[in-house]
Amino acid sequence: MNAVKWVLIDDTKGTKTSGGDALSAGALALFAEAVANQINTEFAAEWGAKASIRVGANAKDIQPGEWAYAFWPSLPDAPQASAYHDINGQGVPFAVCAVKTCADLFGPNGVSVDVSHEMLETAGDQGANLFANDNHGTLHALEMCDAVEVQTYGKKCKDGTVVQVSNWLMRSWFIPGAASPYDYMSSAKLSGAVAPAGPLQTASGHGGNYQIVSKAGASKQVFALENHILGVRRKGKPNWSSRAGKRLAMMKQMS
Repeated sequence: MNAVKWVLIDDTKGTKTSGGDALSAGALALFAEAVANQINTEFAAEWGAKASIRVGANAKDIQPGEWAYAFWPSLPDAPQASAYHDINGQGVPFAVCAVKTCADLFGPNGVSVDVSHEMLETAGDQGANLFANDNHGTLHALEMCDAVEVQTYGKKCKDGTVVQVSNWLMRSWFIPGAASPYDYMSSAKLSGAVAPAGPLQTASGHGGNYQIVSKAGASKQVFALENHILGVRRKGKPNWSSRAGKRLAMMKQMS
């Protein structure tokens, strides 16, 4: 699989996290190092995705073929969210993060987790429009991290900095009746792992793990007839870090 190219764009204009940390070129470079390592090692071994990530010089430094990950103070079009991924009018994926919703830069509630979360989810669903059918009438959005969102693990960078990244779902989670393991941290026996009880099930968590689901028709065709959140969206800071609100609104209009 060809590697996708991400560029990190700091458009915060000096806005800090809730803990008082400001983005810097050095912090962005550590995000890029840690998340690229995650994608190109353990995630690639399961899903086949590859990625390169660089730090952009400014908001206009986006080269042809690159996908932009922008850091903003807040998200006016999704005020309850911490981050989301989507596509622009030309069908090109992008992602954004509201740094004010994050506690710090590299911790379990940090900006780095949002970077990991949205890049992994874009890898799994570039158009932000795919669903897995459980064959019992429910469609589950093909989101790589939501069902285990509150769980993170550390990636050690070359300078010794430990950068937290998001837990993510294995292929087995999306297959009705499949055997465990269903998430990476459980499969790797990492501290803090809380495994989903079965395929297409939300892991128990501290008010943060959830799914976007809708009803399916009698056949395996996709019909977005009734849409809701399964689980509990995280409250406070950071807020739930996915485009659930926008996606549900769009699905409601379609239905």
